[in-house]
Amino acid sequence: MTMHKEWRVDIAPLLFFAAVVAVKVYYLFVYIAAAQPLLDVMQDDSRRAAAGSALTYQATTQFSHLGYFTVSLAFDALVFYSLLVRRAAKERPRGFMENIFPLITVFVPVAGFTLMFLPQVRAMLPGYPEGMLAWLNELTPLFPFYINLAGLVIGLFGAAFSIWAIAHLRASFGLRTAVRELVTSGPYRRIRHPLYFGEIVHIFGIVVLAATPAALSLFIVAVALQAVRAKVEERKFLASVPAYAEFQRNTGFLWPKLR
Repeated sequence: MTMHKEWRVDIAPLLFFAAVVAVKVYYLFVYIAAAQPLLDVMQDDSRRAAAGSALTYQATTQFSHLGYFTVSLAFDALVFYSLLVRRAAKERPRGFMENIFPLITVFVPVAGFTLMFLPQVRAMLPGYPEGMLAWLNELTPLFPFYINLAGLVIGLFGAAFSIWAIAHLRASFGLRTAVRELVTSGPYRRIRHPLYFGEIVHIFGIVVLAATPAALSLFIVAVALQAVRAKVEERKFLASVPAYAEFQRNTGFLWPKLR
């Protein structure tokens, strides 16, 4: 297939990730602008002392969201770049499960979590039960600080792991289920689908930061979709790449093989 046809077939993913990057860049500037009053308080000794622990909670939440947007923006930009530079497929995707289903596994969580962090949407989402939050607050008044810090660390680790995986895929990256080159370097030495592992960890960090049952529900859906997508890919590689059977025996599915 010519490069022109390859681009024409996959123009939808390119446009989608271009739109996601544009939206995240816009709202990154929105969050930075919203953080300016908080920075002013932090730089004023008297106002900082008057705010007390409330300032710590607010600062943690604000900068956790900034950290999430920055890292996830870098990830989406790298995906967009990988789609631009990838090589042609040796085995093209066929049927719904190889053509359309992989796009669903990407578009649903990316669009869902991007919308979930928009201020207008977040204001409409229900939170966790007040009784549960009160109980957690009784365990430690610093619970909001710890939970935001945990979400940020988990999300950063997952995003960094995904970026590491894409860096080794390079021109073999694709959204639809196609066979290009079998990559066995970097995280692929131990895990068959490290990109999906990183995405799952990244999404879980987002769930923690989002602090809404809707995010947890979307996470469960996203994990199920990724697992099915990985199995579809393995079936195609086993049928067309003789070396994949040995690769499968020596690596773990979504985590390193213990033995």
